[in-house]
Amino acid sequence: MLKHTRRRALGLLIAACAGARLLGSGQRAFAQDEEEADGDSEAPSEPECYESKKFGPWTAQASDANAGASQRDLSPIDAKTCDLALEFQVNTDFDAKIFVQGSAEGSLPEEFLVKPENRLIAKNPAGTVIVDEALCGNCTDIYDDQVSIVLPLATAPLLRDEKSMELVLKLSGKDGDCRFNIDCVTMREALDWAAERRDALAEKQENNECTSPEGCFITTACCDVVGLDDDCFELRTLRRYRDDVLAKQPGGATLIAHYYALAPGILARLRTAPDDPARTLLSVYARFVLPAALAARLGLNALAYRLYVRMLNELAGTEIEMGARAEAPRPLQ
Repeated sequence: MLKHTRRRALGLLIAACAGARLLGSGQRAFAQDEEEADGDSEAPSEPECYESKKFGPWTAQASDANAGASQRDLSPIDAKTCDLALEFQVNTDFDAKIFVQGSAEGSLPEEFLVKPENRLIAKNPAGTVIVDEALCGNCTDIYDDQVSIVLPLATAPLLRDEKSMELVLKLSGKDGDCRFNIDCVTMREALDWAAERRDALAEKQENNECTSPEGCFITTACCDVVGLDDDCFELRTLRRYRDDVLAKQPGGATLIAHYYALAPGILARLRTAPDDPARTLLSVYARFVLPAALAARLGLNALAYRLYVRMLNELAGTEIEMGARAEAPRPLQ
């Protein structure tokens, strides 16, 4: 017990130093949050089933509770006039959201985005304008150089019935508009598959055939080397974030599947590397696992996501395919 306590204290001390820049005042709330978590009698979430499938540029995602499709790295029609990256997400009710990322950190600050001259425009294949409204009428999760925008309900008929939709972002002070073409036909194929798999997975879940992967992957291995058990604050919090937050976001099932495809190989390489595996895992715990758990516990979901993607990028030695510009967080509600 003393050994575990010392390791835990060491891990917390290192994390407090390494994570201070990212979490700021969030560290000060850790003690209170952990006490609340330890006394939390909430029953753990039922494990979800996940599946995903590619349909051209679209990725369909299904769980036993949700179905949707996403297209990452959506290229502008004219790249010379647009330096924004776009991700498009839509569910089976044709409610849609876009994630817009600027070309440099801080290039899409809130004070710029809320200018009324910035417009969000949607057109049908004939070029008729169906939507023309303030860009940030439905902005959420403005974070550094990235913002998520909920599309107005008037775009739903375009997504449901048309072959394509042109989405235009008109930005103040820009010489040209950012124009994107949405392939609605392939998108609907992806949504049909996702809806079918959601129903099948719901039946599978009802029969208790779903199992959330809990194997000795990166987070568990890191907590183990610090001396923590399987029911520690970090693992409980990150599993809850996975099942109750990330899994319920459009595209969340695919992100989880990417993690569980990559993690075992990464961990195997760590354990056979010439460097001390325990030292590496302790560093990963201090710089990523504990800060991500703290962020998730404090409701800083975008930060928790960014920390985890950074961890996987670093350990994999390359930029993994977890979405457009994998280093950036996906704003999560």
